[in-house]
Parts: sequence; structure tokens; C-alpha cells
Amino acid sequence: MNLIIPFDPATMSVPLPSPASRAAATPATTRPGPAWDVTELGPLPASGTLLPDIAEGSVNGCELMDLTLTPRPAVLGAWMRQGDLGYLFAPRGAGKSWMAMLIARAVATGQPLGEWPAGQAALPVCYFDAEMNLPDVQARVRSIGLAVPRFHLISNELLFQRHGRGINIACPTYQAALTRYLPDGCLFIIDNLSTSQLGMAENDNDAFDDIRDWLLALRHRAITVLIVHHAGRNGLMRGSSRREDMAHWILSLKGCDDDDLQHKTAFTTTFTKCRNCTGAEARPLFWTLDTRSTPLTLLCSNNEDRDVLLDHIRNGVTRAGDLAELMEVACGTISRHAAKLERLGLITIRNREYHAVD
Repeated sequence: MNLIIPFDPATMSVPLPSPASRAAATPATTRPGPAWDVTELGPLPASGTLLPDIAEGSVNGCELMDLTLTPRPAVLGAWMRQGDLGYLFAPRGAGKSWMAMLIARAVATGQPLGEWPAGQAALPVCYFDAEMNLPDVQARVRSIGLAVPRFHLISNELLFQRHGRGINIACPTYQAALTRYLPDGCLFIIDNLSTSQLGMAENDNDAFDDIRDWLLALRHRAITVLIVHHAGRNGLMRGSSRREDMAHWILSLKGCDDDDLQHKTAFTTTFTKCRNCTGAEARPLFWTLDTRSTPLTLLCSNNEDRDVLLDHIRNGVTRAGDLAELMEVACGTISRHAAKLERLGLITIRNREYHAVD
């Protein structure tokens, strides 16, 4: 509730209301005490202005412990929880849209993805595609198996075809339209930040304010937001750093060009930031997608396996079958990691056995 709190322009201060006055909510009731310095809060309000009662959002330590709070449900794995804001970024063509759609399918169907366990329940997924041609989106949805009731596509190309204009998430009008469209508790994927907005300078921290408050408002409705973005030439997420402050997690994706992965899309994922879980629950992973069949074939393995494999070989375990059993992975995974280690000059392969290079 708001109280009418006297403001004295001469001293530029506002007396703090007492807890009793908040409970009674009687206008113009104050208590003596230290003044609140408002010299840095922007234009000074006129005397008698109705000010928000900040104390309504304040509790002491004991009161905080007495609050009954509901833990935020897991959306996917231990790293994504309801109400999160996070980023998935990668260089052009590395596979970030594939990864975003795989995440969409896992959440919309309530299934695990790779090493990430399924969330607490299947959730609606609203996928805003602002980049791909509609036939390409359709082909990927068919390949991934995303033709499910809880998956909803918002296509900029479809909006252009039907209404002659697309969505600009930096525009308050479109923010309001999306806010009305999105259901509470859903996963909202924006693919991608560069093509979904106009007029927001990418390297300007202040420009991010155009969407910051809107994203915070979505969080209050338990809407989880995943923003797909590009990596810069330095390999880091492109643009201003302020956008990273609000993020619960940031997932980096890098493509792989191994010769033995012909006709497949392959990439690694690594968390550069993760608030919700330990490193053991958000390990680097290696993914391969074989899109020659429908639905596609997806394989996922711990990307730390290569280092573990090298340690085993150095300790005298040399046969692929023994290594596969020891590491609890397929023989093909051992062969792929071994081929990479051989190209790096760390092992030699002789008579189907692996030997460490001294």
C-alpha cells in the first residue's frame, strides 16, 4: 500500500515510515530517524507526492526464515529452473538453433536430453524464430520430432507473409503483445537476439535497458527465457557485458569439424556461468546429430571422457573393448576419442591397440 509521505525540498529528504504506520496505513504518518537521501534519485518530487512504500518489500532475518517459499521447479537438468533467464551462444553455423530446438523438445515432452534429466513436468514452449526460412524450420521440427501439442512456433517470416511486419522485442508494443501471448510458467526461446530486435545497439550497456525490465516482468510470471545469441571473434558472447548480469546460466556451444564425423552435425557445450547447480551437474558435453534419418539420431557423451581415456591408456589399458567397459561408453565413442588423440600426437594406434606417446 502507498502512503503519503511528506517530502521536504529544502532538505531533500523523506522521513522513514514506522512499521506501525505501515500497518495502520494512515496518511502522512512518519517516525523520527535518519533521513533518506534522495539527491541521486533523479528529478525531485513535489512536496506531498505519493511515494511507494519500500518497506513493504523489507523483512528482517527472522521474518525471512519464517516465510513459506516454494522451490523453483526444475525445467531441464539441474541447471535450468522455472523463471530463469539464460543464454545459448555460438559462432555462426555451429549448431545453436539445433541445440535450442532439442532443448525445446525435451521441455515440451518432459523427457531428458543427453545427460540432463527431465524437468519436473512437461511445459509449454514458445519458440520465437526470427532468422530461418519457414520451410527450413518445418524440416528441423520434423527431424527433431517437435510436432507435439506443447510446442508453439512464433515465426517472423509467417508474420511477414500474413501481416507485412515482424516482431521487434526492443519495442514496447511488441513486448506487450508477447507478454499477453505467453502463458505463465512456459519456456520462451528467442532465436536469436540479433535478428529479433531493431534499434538496440549491441555494444551499448544502456541499450540493453530496452528489454531488461520486460525480461524481469516475465520472470515474475515464472516464464523461463532462453536467448540464442552469437559469439564474437574472440569466442565470447557478442555485445555488452551487462546482459550477462541477470543470467542464471550461459551455455557456450562450439562446432566440431572432425573428418570422421562426415554427414553429421557435432558440437560441444560448456557452461561459462551456472548459478543453479554444481560443476558436476553441468559438465562439458559432446553432441553428434545424424540428420540422414527422421527422426534424427542423437548421441551425447561427457566431453571430459577424452582426458579420462588418455589417463587409462597411459596406465596400460590399451584395447577398445576394455576401455569401453571401464568407462561405460560405446566402443564407437572410444574409437572417436582415440582418433582425435592420435591426430594430436598423444597416442599411436597399432593392431587395434592404443599406446601413449612418451
